[in-house]
Amino acid sequence: MNKKHIHWLLPGCFNDIQTVKNHILASIRLRTYVSTLNSKNFTFTFGENMPIETDVLVIGKIGDFDLKKRSLNWFNQIKLASISKRKVILDYTDNHLMMNSPFTNFYKAILPYVSTVITPSEKMSYLFSNFWKGQIITIYDSIEIENIPWRDKTGKKLLWFGHATNINYLLDFVQNNYSLIKNHSLNIISNQNGIDYFMKHNNNKLDLKTRLWSKDALIEESLSCDICIIPSNKESIRKQGAGHNRLITAFALGMPTIATSLPSYSRFKDYFVDIESKEKIKILDNPNVLKPSLIQAQKNIVPLFKDKTLCKKWQKIFNF
Repeated sequence: MNKKHIHWLLPGCFNDIQTVKNHILASIRLRTYVSTLNSKNFTFTFGENMPIETDVLVIGKIGDFDLKKRSLNWFNQIKLASISKRKVILDYTDNHLMMNSPFTNFYKAILPYVSTVITPSEKMSYLFSNFWKGQIITIYDSIEIENIPWRDKTGKKLLWFGHATNINYLLDFVQNNYSLIKNHSLNIISNQNGIDYFMKHNNNKLDLKTRLWSKDALIEESLSCDICIIPSNKESIRKQGAGHNRLITAFALGMPTIATSLPSYSRFKDYFVDIESKEKIKILDNPNVLKPSLIQAQKNIVPLFKDKTLCKKWQKIFNF
């Protein structure tokens, strides 16, 4: 039996599967790479140009470098794939159709040529259904961390991890809650742009530690910290339909978590504390009260986000 060939349209050059696995963009590591795991019936390529043997074309995150040229190149390939009766899948992870972003016109232009849309959350799938009436399927971002068993918290160390695009939410949290956290230390794991931006714009005195993001750094810092904070803005259009990756990763790390209650987080509300609630004061004082919730989250929720589960969902769609 001939294997189906899957090509992921992605920005940049990819020499082998390791460059996908270790990519700086989380969507490539947690979605593209996961889709290739344990695959016996498919071959894969990645990058800007679709090979002629492609059976299924998957549109990944387009990236903003040289967008005008890339958009035209990608559009032409997507249209060609559709006209030649190949399956065209859009992996839609950012909510550009609900806002006027540099990418909005690209997504509007390609919709007539798409066969199936994949999103990272049920909320994003619902939102996308306002723009498109075809098949929409939710596949979660995978997580990169195995469960770390609960350990009692004895200090006042906060952990924040994320990309630079989320750093303003951290700055707002520190500014608005300084009286509550001034006796806590704050560990930040991000890319260099995120760390530099925070250090430049933070005006509050806190005991700070920063590290560049890596899986090892995240695990190491989580073992020395007591509470994970995930501030955001639930009113932001950009955050409507956001994936669950950071929240579920915090659960896997065994960390009591205070987070903004984003729409896509609502089904997990029993396992973290809403950043806008008064209960966060109690958690900042004694995070151990979340122990029962955390243990249940690791047992019942985290397994839904394991790569071995999610790769099967991707490959079922490729084969359909």
